[in-house]
Amino acid sequence: MENIVGFLLINIYAFLLIISTTIIFFSKQRLREFEDETYKYFLITNIFMSLSGLVLGLVVSPEFNFNDLVIVLLNKLYLVCLLVWITILTFYYLYITLKDKININKYRKVFTIVALISVFLIAVLPLNVDVTDKGAVATGASIMFTYTMFGIGFLLQIICVLCNYKNFRNKKYIPLYLLIFLGAIVLISMMINPSLNYLINPVFIFIAFIMYHTIENPDMQMIETLLRNRELVEQTVNDKSNFLFKVSQEMKKPVKNIIENSKLYKKCDNDKDREHLVELIERDANNAYFIINDITSVSSVDFKKIKIKDNYYLTEKLFKDIKFNVNNKLSIMNKSDVINFSFKTYNSYPEKLNGDYIKLKQVLLSVIYNSIKYTEKGFVDVEIDTITRYDVCRMVFTIKDSGCGMSIAKVNQLLSSNADASIKNFDDNDTLELEIPLVIKIIKMLGGSISITSEENKGTIVVIVIDQKIVSDKNISSIKDAKKYSKNVKSKKRFLVADDNALYLEKIEKLLSKYNVDVVTTLVGRDVLDKINSGDNYDLIILKDDMQPDSAYSILKSLKENKKFNTSVVIAIEKDREFIKDHFIKDGFSDCIILENIENEIERVCSKYI
Repeated sequence: MENIVGFLLINIYAFLLIISTTIIFFSKQRLREFEDETYKYFLITNIFMSLSGLVLGLVVSPEFNFNDLVIVLLNKLYLVCLLVWITILTFYYLYITLKDKININKYRKVFTIVALISVFLIAVLPLNVDVTDKGAVATGASIMFTYTMFGIGFLLQIICVLCNYKNFRNKKYIPLYLLIFLGAIVLISMMINPSLNYLINPVFIFIAFIMYHTIENPDMQMIETLLRNRELVEQTVNDKSNFLFKVSQEMKKPVKNIIENSKLYKKCDNDKDREHLVELIERDANNAYFIINDITSVSSVDFKKIKIKDNYYLTEKLFKDIKFNVNNKLSIMNKSDVINFSFKTYNSYPEKLNGDYIKLKQVLLSVIYNSIKYTEKGFVDVEIDTITRYDVCRMVFTIKDSGCGMSIAKVNQLLSSNADASIKNFDDNDTLELEIPLVIKIIKMLGGSISITSEENKGTIVVIVIDQKIVSDKNISSIKDAKKYSKNVKSKKRFLVADDNALYLEKIEKLLSKYNVDVVTTLVGRDVLDKINSGDNYDLIILKDDMQPDSAYSILKSLKENKKFNTSVVIAIEKDREFIKDHFIKDGFSDCIILENIENEIERVCSKYI
């Protein structure tokens, strides 16, 4: 009777422990991780094993007299639970030990098949029940087979630890160490007193409870992901804040003019003066609209509208050439002493850009030369603001002068005029001075915009906005090299890489360049969809898995909706998420690469897809 009481107390406690652990696990919202999915089935198995073991312990006791068939069925149910328990735990440790988890689904199938065959054998193999004074005792091939499979699984787990001996301190191995330690204690206890066999079940339940605290914590992962996203957002905001602040200050002037001129309009009785005030209000309103719509609205960047001549150029070289040519122009016109020329750049700008270098230089120099031409004395200032969105740099050139200026009618005439001259023959001379109507036409052809604000005898302000694609290939050091490079890349494989971490993005691009690969990069995953939908073709796409606001999975899902899309997509994950590789492969990704081992991973991917 004492054995029954001890058995009931410890097994009921174990059952309540596994039930409470299960409730806590399922009550929390969790990420879809491999370990969580495995542990879910492990918990369910423990509940059935605990319940069947508890009932079996009662029916085989001498105090109860149950039918032999009931005892046989309960024994086989308990043996099946034991087999499933050791199978899941062995598969879990195999997954942790494997370095390459790409083929984990194959191992899963093997384990599933072995488990199903084993369950069938447990069901068909004989099991005998002998009734003694101490209770019913089960023997037979079914029990021996289960113990043999349990031993094999336990041995495989030990092998997994030995194969991964460098990481033997990994907290995930703690349940296995406890199983070895407590299992040895229970085995010794049973050798001394065989009636203590009811301790086996509580030990297994305790292992499941400890395992709950060693699996990956999805709540912490979610917090870390949110923190990374927050840092990314803050970084983006900081990059834009200075630019937007400066532009907002410039907006105050036209808004203030509109308010003052509106007040004057209400007080004015002369129709001619009213007409002039309306023109001034219209000019300032258009200027404010231009600043808001064409400069500050970075979301208006449209890749399809950017006209690219496939020329790579150094941004610093463009700026130096402009300063040199302007100073040279001032000397030729003998205005160096009477005109103060300043050239300022705000914010950091990309080292290399991709666009029509010659035409861009032509239009900028032409506008500056025009300012010098109509300024007898005073100043000519050139200010350059840059703001990046994804892999596009929006360049805002502001040319101010204190020259003679022009009337509103003249400004409107320039902006509405159509240049008839051809622009095809200007490539040979990037310092050629162009007429302003032709400059406006070229800017529009390049996908840019221009705004002119001028007052007679007070000067002119010209704002040019041009979008250029960002290049980070350090092997391109000059325009001549760029042209040679452009000719060679036609035969190369084209890879598209999306990663919200600029450092990793640059590192991946640099590694891929060693394999004669033409790399297109972007900091935001949504651009991948834009590029594919616009007709761009790539041999491989590499996506970072936790980009925001669109994850790699959502991007792949959208790409798969295009029936013509058949490009292989590889997902780049961090090492702490390596254990869920199989989920990504199941979701449709062609391969997975680990960012912490990026050099070897890039080599493996290139050998596979080039």
